[in-house]
Amino acid sequence: MDGLVSLLKELSDVFAWKHVEMLRMDTSIVVHRLPMIYGCKHVKQKLTRIRLDILIKMKEDMKK
Repeated sequence: MDGLVSLLKELSDVFAWKHVEMLRMDTSIVVHRLPMIYGCKHVKQKLTRIRLDILIKMKEDMKK
């Protein structure tokens, strides 16, 4: 694990850390597209219910 961390630190200049560093990237590679069939009816997904104890823990983690 230490070897992987040191390798990532050594190659840190290869990664984009801010949005402005990715301005020259080809949008055909980095843009996410959802293929849709025109004329089809949209389907609304059912609401996912989350247990109250898990929801409270998620909210606590988001405040950190």
